Amino acid sequence: MIRKEGKKGQVTIFIIIAILLVALCILVYLYYPKIIGSFNTETKNPSTYIKDCVQKDLQENIDTISLQGGSFVVDKNTGYFYKKEGEDGNYVKYLCYTGSNEINTPCINQEPFLTEHVQKEILNSINSEIITCFDALVKSYDKKGYEVNLKNGTPSVQIIPNVISTNFNRTLTLKKGDETETYRTFEINLNSNLYEMLEDAKNIVVWEMIVGNSVPEAYMYNNPYIRVEKHRKDNDVNVYVLTDINTEDSFRFAVRSYPIPVGIGTVNVA
Repeated sequence: MIRKEGKKGQVTIFIIIAILLVALCILVYLYYPKIIGSFNTETKNPSTYIKDCVQKDLQENIDTISLQGGSFVVDKNTGYFYKKEGEDGNYVKYLCYTGSNEINTPCINQEPFLTEHVQKEILNSINSEIITCFDALVKSYDKKGYEVNLKNGTPSVQIIPNVISTNFNRTLTLKKGDETETYRTFEINLNSNLYEMLEDAKNIVVWEMIVGNSVPEAYMYNNPYIRVEKHRKDNDVNVYVLTDINTEDSFRFAVRSYPIPVGIGTVNVA
């Protein structure tokens, strides 16, 4: 009896498995065209492809540029090495600088058009990635039998209140048989308060040029969502760290102005 019941149980299991396999085959047969169609729809969205291809590098480069005073490449000739606790440290660009050790020597603004400079730095940092991504997009449609026409314009980056907008200025036309599709919207918009931090940075530089000092609390009063820190360093250098309190995104820069002998009117901030 035990053996018979065991055999009946095995037969039952095989029947259930067979039913499941048949059901799976039916599902694949019914929905396979829709699944393939959905994948084709994704590949037919060039705007999404370019956004996915570029956005990671774009965000990483913006972060790098922001932490280095607005430039993608900074070294000891143009910046001050700043190390925050828990970080490896990096060179932070001087936005205002004097090489003189005379007490009454103001700094000279190194980037009078700071916002425009940062926009250019961001764009230059992703130019090669833009070309690579569009080349890959064109090749992918060539392989699928499309006639591809890509008109290249001049890409641009705009830093405006609450947004960093990147427009690639490309027009892509795809033709296959009697069907023609044209895509013109190739852009990435990132939520960011970099514009507001740059405005604060420009105001701080003006004060450093005039009196060789600034009051961080004044900027925090006007923009309570931007935290402003001033760190007094060696060789009469001030490193400013501006931070969005909601996202923790930062813009950092260095200033050396109106050298002051140690112990006279200075406050050391770690």
